[in-house]
Amino acid sequence: MPVPPVPPQTAAAGHPTASPDPAPEGRIGQAFGREGRDRARKSYRNDLSICHEHPASQGLSGSCSRRVPAARKDRFRAVTLDLIAFEFGKGCPMSAVFRRIPVRIYAIVVLSLVLSSLLFALLMSRATDLAYKIREAGLHDLTGQAVSLLESLDRQVAAGEIELEEAKARGQALLTSLHFGESGYIFAIDHDLVVTVHPTMPDWVGTSQADYSDVHGMKIFQEMRKVAQTDGKGSVRYWFKKPGGAEAEMKIGFIEDFTPWGWMVGTGAYVSDIEEELAAIRTPAIITLVIGILLMVAVSTVLIRSVTGPLAALVKSMSDVANARYDADIPAAKRQDEIGVLGSDLAAFRDKLAESERLAAAREEDRREQERVVTDLGVGLRALSEGDLTRTIDTTFAPAYEQLRQDFNATVDTLNALMGEIVENSTEITTRAEEISGASDDLSRRTENQAATLEETAAAMDEMTASVRAAADGAAQVENVVREARGNAEQSGLVVKEAIGAMSEIKKSSDGISQIIGVIDDIAFQTNLLALNAGVEAARAGEAGRGFAVVASEVRALAQRSSEAAKEIKTLISSSSDQVESGVALVNRTGEALTDIVERVGNIAVLIGDIATGAQEQSVGLGEINVGINELDKVTQQNAAMVEEANAAAVTMKQEAGNLQSLVARFRLKTRAGGGQRPRETTPLAFAPAPAADLTMSPTPRRIANGGDWQDF
Repeated sequence: MPVPPVPPQTAAAGHPTASPDPAPEGRIGQAFGREGRDRARKSYRNDLSICHEHPASQGLSGSCSRRVPAARKDRFRAVTLDLIAFEFGKGCPMSAVFRRIPVRIYAIVVLSLVLSSLLFALLMSRATDLAYKIREAGLHDLTGQAVSLLESLDRQVAAGEIELEEAKARGQALLTSLHFGESGYIFAIDHDLVVTVHPTMPDWVGTSQADYSDVHGMKIFQEMRKVAQTDGKGSVRYWFKKPGGAEAEMKIGFIEDFTPWGWMVGTGAYVSDIEEELAAIRTPAIITLVIGILLMVAVSTVLIRSVTGPLAALVKSMSDVANARYDADIPAAKRQDEIGVLGSDLAAFRDKLAESERLAAAREEDRREQERVVTDLGVGLRALSEGDLTRTIDTTFAPAYEQLRQDFNATVDTLNALMGEIVENSTEITTRAEEISGASDDLSRRTENQAATLEETAAAMDEMTASVRAAADGAAQVENVVREARGNAEQSGLVVKEAIGAMSEIKKSSDGISQIIGVIDDIAFQTNLLALNAGVEAARAGEAGRGFAVVASEVRALAQRSSEAAKEIKTLISSSSDQVESGVALVNRTGEALTDIVERVGNIAVLIGDIATGAQEQSVGLGEINVGINELDKVTQQNAAMVEEANAAAVTMKQEAGNLQSLVARFRLKTRAGGGQRPRETTPLAFAPAPAADLTMSPTPRRIANGGDWQDF
């Protein structure tokens, strides 16, 4: 699209380029440098806001065409064309390859495809590594189990249960019998690379395989020895034939050194199954990736067409607006996306710009009507400022300003009536001021009497409050003493309960001792019988049992004494139990008495607490009354001061009323239908005489107020 040259006057209007160079590249390079393009767009928005911010209620002396001069209109057209050229690659500093929007979108698609492919390759590599690590971990476990069997045999050798050669023979048999999977087995070689166990290659047993190599030339057993001697155990990848197979396949081997016997125990597993599983995952993933690539290409193509087409239509619409073709349709405004928003804004700007030109003539007519209205209002206001309230505006205004004329005339009539009322009321104000002054003097005297009465009442309330507060404090102290007594009584009751419990335990102990004494008595009785039987047997023995008879006699005597002592103790215990029962009964009676005392003391405490609470509430109530009286005294003093101020104000008002009469006389008023101005009849203010305050107070009882008569207040 050709870009018209910018007129020279646009430089004075603030356009970023003032050069008459018609070349788009030169002008765009200046206008859309790092800051030029932002300034151009800001100027575009300013032009758009001019017609929005100056409706008919503003700017009565101008129009949108005046506020947007021809130079600015030309500048708007030039800036619009510059924006179009810049957005679609004319003069754009970008590389020519990425100048167009479709190329940019395709570049994003290609970048997404490359990243997706890299991610797919990375995930497949990670999956392969993980599968191999899992297989190596399983081989490590199998090798560890085989080594644990050899360690068990070695412990038997160390314990002397079997010989070393027998243990090795058993170990070979055990390792040969171990199999896993379809072709998994355990083998063993010594540090000289002589095979000791190999289930699938029995002809290798007892031979050195130091020079055995796989299809790629790697010496398998030498590599295993290197890993075992370096790390103790590890994995080795090599190529080896499957049992019954014709070709060698990739295999993962794991070797672990068994130092006590000088063996290296190993195993291996083929990875063909891992490769098959990875291939089963890789093929669907590649198909999915290809489908995704095709979908992205299709979607990007649709997206490019959905963007470039509406943009081209929007560029054409902007060109129409820039060339003042306001009747051209804007298809982009009907869309529901971001381009539709741009189209709607462009349509709104076009409508406002067209409307501004249509409103220019109407605003000029409004300006002329405004000048006439201002002239007539100026004449009326000048007469009003000179005190002439008879001048009104009789010429009819335009409908937009007719209400203003009526309001002015109504204001003049209102002022005329108001000034008439002021003239009539000025005399009455003077009379009322004199009456208010007299009433203020009378009120001042009454207020002074009331203040004196309140001072005496406040003093009496102070004395009563102090007395009630002292009574409340005494009741509180008595309440505390009663509470302490109640607490002591409760503690005594607890002590009595504990004593009852202790004596009950003593009684139980006495009963237990009595039972034990009975057992001792029975034992003494049995001992006596045994001693008697022993004496009889000694007598039968004759001379040989004489010594035994003496001992039996002594035992019988001791049993007799034990029985007597047990009876005496039992008697004492019975007497003690009777005394304990008597003590328990006495303590129970004492506990009941203390419980009754606690209840009575508690009742006394409750009553005294109620008394203390009532006294405290009375004290608080009297304090509040006293505060109220003090506040009332303050208010009375303030009223007295206010009365004096009101008296002074009444005198001042009388003087101001006279001044008002002299000022009102300067105005020329309309004559009323009933004749000239006449003063309104005044009614004198009537004040009821108040009885004198009773300043005498009886000694008892003191009263807060003088009965129910509050006229002194």
